[in-house]
Amino acid sequence: MKILITRSEPGASQTGERVRKRGATPIIAPLLHIEFADDIEIELGRTNALLFTSPNGVRAWLSARSETDLPAFCVGDTTATAAMEAGFGKVRSAGGDAADLIALCEARLVAGRHRLLHARGKHVACDVAAALQARGFDVDEAVIYDAKAAEILPRAAATLIRQRQLAVVLFHSPRAAIAFTALVENADLSDYLNTVIAITISDAAANGLVRSDWAAVKVAEAPNEIDMLSRIGFDV
Repeated sequence: MKILITRSEPGASQTGERVRKRGATPIIAPLLHIEFADDIEIELGRTNALLFTSPNGVRAWLSARSETDLPAFCVGDTTATAAMEAGFGKVRSAGGDAADLIALCEARLVAGRHRLLHARGKHVACDVAAALQARGFDVDEAVIYDAKAAEILPRAAATLIRQRQLAVVLFHSPRAAIAFTALVENADLSDYLNTVIAITISDAAANGLVRSDWAAVKVAEAPNEIDMLSRIGFDV
């Protein structure tokens, strides 16, 4: 079974190893390239906690800043693991998606008393800062990385699609799904997806696909990679 992995590095290689351990063949073809900000100029004197909605946010923060003493509130376990590995001592995981992170902040922090900083990418699926501000929190934002989409479909992916050798494509974000859809259409390969299963991390990612192109589009029950792999039928 050949499985196409569209997420950015270094996550793509980590996913590839998990797929390989389950007896399938990973095809790594990142559709997004992460570029960190050169400088992150922001005053943290009044900040009580940092919010991270992806591991890329954690990596981007550590590429330009050294502060890891503030509590890190993370969207899910993968992001929380990245924060702990980066040296953050106080890490909380919402264990889900942006809505879960917002709920975690409401449960653990006090609106009007705690000031938060969302360290995020240029493109976001959910405006976490605005949602928390509407709930009375003081929230700053720092755009610290950009996920730039590939301009052409990677050759390995195009070849396998054309030869109908792919079984599954994994989408870890809405932007990867949107980029894939555009690149496949540009390569005139949409008609070759009708034997392939798309597995997405969320409904938002699934909405970036043209469902009629695929044999099936399956969404993880919880927004994490373990649930994504379970949708393939792997014993996880």
